[in-house]
Amino acid sequence: MAAFLAQALACGGTSVGPGELWERVLRAKGGRERLRAVHSLAIYMQPAPVVLAGPPTNWLCVFPNRYFQYVARGMGDGPSATVVDAASGRVATDVNGMPRRVFQMSGAEQDRLTLNQIVYLLETGWLHPEPVSANGNELTVEAGGRTFRLHLNNAPLPVRVYSPSLPGRKPKVSYDYHLSHYRDYEGVQLPTRVTLVSHVAWTWDVDYEVDARYNPAVFGRTPDLAAGPEPWRQQ
Repeated sequence: MAAFLAQALACGGTSVGPGELWERVLRAKGGRERLRAVHSLAIYMQPAPVVLAGPPTNWLCVFPNRYFQYVARGMGDGPSATVVDAASGRVATDVNGMPRRVFQMSGAEQDRLTLNQIVYLLETGWLHPEPVSANGNELTVEAGGRTFRLHLNNAPLPVRVYSPSLPGRKPKVSYDYHLSHYRDYEGVQLPTRVTLVSHVAWTWDVDYEVDARYNPAVFGRTPDLAAGPEPWRQQ
């Protein structure tokens, strides 16, 4: 497949440049206009039928600067709920067995805001990655202060999104997502199998709700596990 793409990306002996390849990838995802029109994305992650299945996890991503995450009990850990609002720099959490907390955003939450856009949509109305190099089926872009290497199938859609650790930043954190089983959701191609590779490789089967309706008041509150995995639906 990689060889097929590499051949397809050459025309008359001249390789496709990063800008043109990026445009092809965006068209395969659904087109720039459609991608930039998405304002929110609900992500429902269920354990895949594999040995290292990830714990049930729900996200509400409100672009460009908010998200809610709920992680159910898994691998001996209790459930947790997290609210991030970058406009105020506020993070609030409720973790099983610990006091509820409110604290200031860090680089980890800022990275997550970028990842939520580039892993699932690539480009949004607020995040416009800059293509910098192309080599066969690998396209490198820069976004949110990080470098991302996209490995493409013959669609071409990303089957891997990898961001190496930043020089001089501690702790050293890299991100490595493997994506497959794409489906159309309201004109956007989204992966329904996602693997996150860290110290282990967690795998989920994933469903989505594009432009999910939500109550914005949830981002001004401290989450409460008793409210369940989707408190943002409550009016």
